[in-house]
This record gives sequence, C-alpha cells and structure tokens, in this order.
Amino acid sequence: MATRLCIAAAVLCVLTTTLGTAVLAARKHSPLLEDNALPKKGYRVTECQFGKQLKEIGSIWFADLGPPFGVMYCIKCECVQVQKKRRIIGRVQCRNIKNDCPKPNCEEPILLPGKCCKSCPGEDAKDFVQDPPDEEEKSMKHFAAVLTGQSTKSSSDFKKLDFPPIPMQQTGLDYVATGRFTFYKKHLYFSFYTNKPKRPRLVQFIDPYGNIIEEIALLSSTCYQNLTGKICGVWRRVSKDYKRLLREEKISVTLYWDTAIVSGSLYRFRALDTETFSSLLTGDARDSGGTSIVSISTISPSIHVQIMFNGPFTGQDSGSFLVKLKYAGNERVIIEETIRVDKLTNGTVVIELQSPVTFSDLNALPKRDVVVTLEAKQSSFKLQGVVVPRVFCDLYQTLVSSNGHQIDSKKDRTSGEAWAFINKDGALEYRVKFDNNAVTELAIVSSEPRVSALDISETIVQNWSNGTVSTMGPVHLEQLYAEELSLFSASSGFKNRFLWRPVADARDTAGPMLLSSPDERSMVGMLWMTVDSDCTLQYEVVLSGSNVKNRIFELYIEDSPILLPGAPVFRRLLEEFEGPTLEGYTIGIGQEELLRLNVNIVHVDLWDPKLGQSILKTEWKYVNVPEICLAREAGAGDNDSNNILMNDDETDHPHTPHLSCLHGQKYYQHGAQWSSSVDECFMCNCHYGRVICDLIICPVVQCTVPSAKPGMCCPTCEDNAFQNQNISTNTCLLAGQQFQAGSSWHPYLPPNGFDTCTLCHCNNTSLKIKCQRLDCPPLECDQRVAIRPTSRSCCKVCPSTLQTTSKPTGPLVQLAQGDQQVNGESDSDLEILTNGGCSYPVGGPYENGQEWHPKIYSHGEVKCINCKCKDGKVRCDRKKCPKWSSCSDPCCKSVCRRHKRQLFKF
Repeated sequence: MATRLCIAAAVLCVLTTTLGTAVLAARKHSPLLEDNALPKKGYRVTECQFGKQLKEIGSIWFADLGPPFGVMYCIKCECVQVQKKRRIIGRVQCRNIKNDCPKPNCEEPILLPGKCCKSCPGEDAKDFVQDPPDEEEKSMKHFAAVLTGQSTKSSSDFKKLDFPPIPMQQTGLDYVATGRFTFYKKHLYFSFYTNKPKRPRLVQFIDPYGNIIEEIALLSSTCYQNLTGKICGVWRRVSKDYKRLLREEKISVTLYWDTAIVSGSLYRFRALDTETFSSLLTGDARDSGGTSIVSISTISPSIHVQIMFNGPFTGQDSGSFLVKLKYAGNERVIIEETIRVDKLTNGTVVIELQSPVTFSDLNALPKRDVVVTLEAKQSSFKLQGVVVPRVFCDLYQTLVSSNGHQIDSKKDRTSGEAWAFINKDGALEYRVKFDNNAVTELAIVSSEPRVSALDISETIVQNWSNGTVSTMGPVHLEQLYAEELSLFSASSGFKNRFLWRPVADARDTAGPMLLSSPDERSMVGMLWMTVDSDCTLQYEVVLSGSNVKNRIFELYIEDSPILLPGAPVFRRLLEEFEGPTLEGYTIGIGQEELLRLNVNIVHVDLWDPKLGQSILKTEWKYVNVPEICLAREAGAGDNDSNNILMNDDETDHPHTPHLSCLHGQKYYQHGAQWSSSVDECFMCNCHYGRVICDLIICPVVQCTVPSAKPGMCCPTCEDNAFQNQNISTNTCLLAGQQFQAGSSWHPYLPPNGFDTCTLCHCNNTSLKIKCQRLDCPPLECDQRVAIRPTSRSCCKVCPSTLQTTSKPTGPLVQLAQGDQQVNGESDSDLEILTNGGCSYPVGGPYENGQEWHPKIYSHGEVKCINCKCKDGKVRCDRKKCPKWSSCSDPCCKSVCRRHKRQLFKF
C-alpha cells in the first residue's frame, strides 16, 4: 500500500500522470459530503446561470439585456471555472471589449451590424467568435468504465467523512460497478450496474488532478430503474474542455454509498457501438472487477467479446488468461480461448475474442443462461459474471397516427404513443396508449422478412396495451437496437418505427403524456416531463403530423384548483419552439408553484400563436416533485454565479405567474375592478396578483347644504336628484358600477386609482354619462419638464415654481432642476416614491421628473440611453439620431456616416 502511494505521489510531481494513477491521486482527498442526507442546495456546480439560461464552462456569448438596450455586442460574457476547495464551479464574467478592438487602417471605419469593433469598408470586423462550435461528438460518443474499491485508502481518510465509523474491511473493497457513458445532444448520459442491491447516493466526475468537475445526487429508484436493475442519470451541457479530457481518457468517475466508494476511469471502445449484451465480472480478490462488451451477428452467427478488468498484478510484466463463455447450468463451453497480455500493470487491462457460434447459443444470451469467466494462468485470480442486457439506460419510442388514405372517416382515425425497453430478465416491456378504443389488433414487426412479427393484440384493454414479450430472440434485439422495429396495425392503418432515446430526468418517469385533440386528428404529440433533483422542470416534446415541420408552437403548463368562485387558472409559458421536437428546461420555479404542481392536476397545452388557439392538450396527473425542492430555503436553487444586473421598467410584479387576486372570498382576474365587499366606500382593482384598494374621492358639490343618502359614500345635492323613485331604475352604468341619476364622481382608473382631473356626471333625464376633463392653467415651461407636486395632483407645475434644494442620486442628466425637492428639505426614499418618484435597481429611488443614464454591471454608464422618472413610471429610450445629426455626437456617428454612404452611392 505504501509503495502505491509513493508511486502515485512521484508521478503527480512530474505531471506525467497516467489515467490509472490519476484516479489514485483523486482518492487521496475525502469526498465533499456533508452528511447522510441529500445535498441541501440543488444546482449543478459546473454551470453558470445567466438570466433564465444555463451556460456550460467555456461558453462565450453577447449580453442580451432586452429592450431598449438589446444585444450589447461590446459586452463579452464567459462562463469561467473557479476552484473552490476540490470543486470546480462556474461563474459568469462580463467585460467591455471595445478597448480591445484593433485600430482600423482607414480614415472612416464603419460599424457592421452585430459587431463591436469597427472595420474598414469591405473588411470583416475582427470580433471574437461567439459560441464556438463543439467537437464532433460522433467520434467520441460511447465510453465504458470499471469501478472497483480502494485498498489504498486509509481509515483516516474515512474519518474526514461524515459516515459512521466502520472497520477497514467494510470500506467497499467488495463493491464493483460498471458504467456506460453516451453523448446525446451535448449531454453525457450515464448508466451503471453494481453487484450490490443498495443504490449509491452520489456520482462524481473527477479530472486528472483530483478536482470534482461534476457532482450529481442519485435519488430513489424509478419505475424504469427498478425494472431494469440499472442506475441512470445525465451530466448536462458538458463543456468543451471536459470533452477534450474525455477524448484523451483523462476523466474518472466515482460512486458513493454511505459506507463504500468505488472509482474507475472512462475509456473509449469501438465495440460499444454494437454492444448487445453486457456482464459485470466480480471475484474474491480486492481491487478487482471487470466488464464485458458482447456484440453479436445473426446473419452469420458469431459473438465478439471485449473484456476490461482490474486486478492485483503488482510486479507482473505479462500474463496469460483463460477466457470462457459457457452455459450456467450444464457448464457446456461455447467459446474458450487463452490470451496473453504482454504489458500487465495495475491499471485496466483489455482483451478481446471472437468466434462463430450456433443459433441456439445466441438464443441463450437473452435468457441469462451464459456466463463469462476469466482466469489467470499464473495465479488464483478469477472473475466471472452472467451475460445480461446491455448496461445502457435506453428506451425506444414512437408516435401512432393513422394514414389518412386508409381511414375514410376522420373520427375513426387513431392517434397514440408507445415506448418499450428491455428489462433485467431480457424481456421486452412495452406500453401503448391510444386516444380512442378503435384499435383491435396490434403487432411489433420488422421490415426484414426473416424477422417474425410479435403479436401483442391480446394485451389491448380499451385504449391501452401493456405487456411483456419474453420470447425476444437475438434477431429481435438486433433489430430493436438498430431502430428497425415498428408498431403496426393493419385494421387501424398505421405503422410507426421505434426510435432510440437515452433515459434520464424527463424520460426516467412512469411514462410520457399523450398530446392529442379530437379536432386535430392529423397531429399527435408525446410529452416527457419531470422536476429533477436541481428543482428544474425538464421536458421533451415530440410531434408527428403532416403540418408540424417549420411551424411555431408555444408550450404552456397550467393548473386549475377548485377553491372559490372565479378561481384562477395558473398558466406559465415554458418555451416557444419550432416543430417537430423540443428538449428544454425551466429554472427558477418558486416553491409555492412547486407545491401546487405537487398536489394538483396539471394541464399541458400546446398553443399555436399564429392561430391564437390550443392545438393539443393533456393532463399531467402525477407531478412528483423531489422533497429537497419542497423543503429548500428561499434562494437555495440559485446558482453560484455573477450575473449582469438588468434594468427593470416594471415597478410591480410583471413576471408573477399568478395574476388573479383573492378578495372577500372571491377571485378576480388581472385588470378587474370592483366595489369592496368589506367597505363599500373603497374601490379595488387587481394588478398582477395584488389587490389595490383606494378610498372613494368625492367631488366638490355645487350646493350649500349637501346630504348623504343611505348606501352612498359621497354627499349629493337634494334638489338635483329625483325624489321618491327607485334608484335602481334611475342610474347610470360605468365599468360595472351603478351611479345615481344626477350624481357626479371622479372615475376610477386602475391601477392608478381615482382620476381627480376628470369629473363624470349622470344626466337626470337621459341617464347618459358625460365625463369632462378639468382645465389646467397654462404652463410657463416645457410640458416634458413639468411634474406633478404629489401623486394626487391634478395639474402639472413647473419645477422652478417649487422651493428647491439639490439631492444628487447617481449619474443624472441636468434637466431644469428636475431633481429638486419641495419645502427645501431632502425627502426620504418613501416620500420620494409617494410624491411620484420611481424605484430603480441602481441609484434609485429617483424623484419625479429626474433623468439619468443607466449603469450596467461590467459596462459602466450607457450614455446613449436616457431614463426618466415621470409620475412613478420609468421609461428608458435610446437617443434618437436624425439623418443629418452632427457626426461629433458619439451616439449618432454611425447614423450620420451610414446616411452619408447611402447618399454617396446614390
């Protein structure tokens, strides 16, 4: 043991670490686990969060701040890696790169659209490349690993963990695992077999220097994982740097149990492209284990086996091994071969063999009747394992849609979905769901005539067909893995091919949802959706139909609890996409919304924004939100990143998904107004989910002795009202409110409240309403400069008429003393907002009438954009440049020169 540690330390010092010794270097550090519970914060440490997007380490982009700023092409943002103890975390760094631009070699350089650096006419600007293309994933698609225990770990290392004290012989030396790793759409999907029934709770990916570059919590097993005996997951958005390390085979993986740790390195194997079966090889020796990659050919019956294994081969330069494939019951040998290994080290050893076999031997493989054994000629070292379905966590899915030319009646057309996978017994588990009960016969067929059809008609019950095919032979498996099997029904007129998908997150749920509609039988959709351990909503949509390609859709999620009359439908837009497929995510879902998803029936709606109507819809009845998300503290899901500060024009809650309001045991929609049932002299309105109530402002009456009638809040003149008549038949109606004939009032205009500058009157005879704006005296200053002394003021006044005292608040643009106060004293922030001021993320609050240039993190003051506070509202606009503005103005130079060039060309 001491010799191994010394060797590992020496190799690390000279930075010539091999992959095997790099794993040992990583083992010298204790894993960063707090306790036996799940991690308290659910986030992926190797990603950066920018707004509502996740960026992998190494990605580069331009900061898009939305209107009126738009894309800031001179702000370069990058997700950089930062080391925090043994962890590698991602953080956003943004900076202004305008000063880094090279100086053009011409007198009048131009700024091309979408560029930061100016260039000479006819030349390309030398800007940095945004989002550099990824390496080709096909050349490095599949990896495999053997994970064994760690005899080099001392008991003192385990004392650093929060595990219970355990004896040395129980530190996982008898734990063995094998893994498969597959790239799919920039994500690395992983799958494991282990020799223990208890599931590990954590998986870590380690770089050559022992740093944790990704850590993923493994939650309780799912339906798929229980039926297959596999451990599934995904490392999302692998950065280009880590892809390079994977390609160079310099990344290792570690599995953690409460009392055990196993590790191994990731290697590429060409045989993984055609792997049909696998095996996990175990033995009695410590630090030993292996896996076999079994490929078959059914055209000319043969088996190809590639074995990778670890063992205690200290001091041996070479060795010979006897490899056998034999039947488990009668010990009859299928293949037997002795293979010599010339370079035998403590690292992973790889051997392979290939031999023709009989069809009966191939048929024994799916039945788990074949065993792989590996024996060393020079020692008692021995490994063996049963051949089982391959380690990959994958399934095969298809959408069902009847052909229009075979089915005459539109109502008889059938739509549906199907998915299938191989369970741990080698049988095919299938699930089929239709939108009606018209299907009476069903089969799984192949396009090759030599492959017999699998009739599954007897499992059809109403609109479902669930079952298991235990007679799956090697030919059917070969066809399934090659995506050559289809779901077929002659009577219903459909034949749809099964397509491969890796399993994790959304596809690791009980099953997909069928998106269908009785009015849209020509289109059908499949929806996978879940809330993962990071409290992120993951989803995948697959659409089928004649009119889904190049069509824009919007995906909504909504739930409608039955609580009180007028209860709202909570609706959230997940994503807009172009058909026919979408794989996305939504982060930042609040705990309240997660709680609602966990207890209510959820509706998922596919919307066509061009038609303005719902196309497909489904119910999501079982929303299993992880307990870590329901019990997390506020802000626990936020990523550890530095994001650009974005300006927010809205002073209320523009992004609140729940827009309805509850008042007096009744719900009101956003924008509604009503008389308060608690106090009739208050008017209320619903604004972005918040109830705002204002005391009714009574207008001035024109009589000396006004009187207040029962049930009315404002006094009226008795002479101007009809006597002894039913009020309900002599009223005017405005915005759902009744007003007595002859009465006057200020109109209620939500969300700002009563308009004291307008007076409405209900005519005694015609019962028609006439509203007239009150006249204000003329102003002696520009209308754009004038402000209201208070939020309730009817007429504007010039700032010069007010008593002044300056109060600088951030970078301002001087505008006729717009930052001056009343009464010569500095108001508090609350008083500023009460008097029509505005709140703002940077430098606020600002007083009514004040102007300033906004500041943006890592970019400074944006002088070409002016923001102004006017009556409690902030408006930011880019400076407008006329065609013939002075070219000396830095904000208008590009406009001026562009028009000069156009005039010259003309």
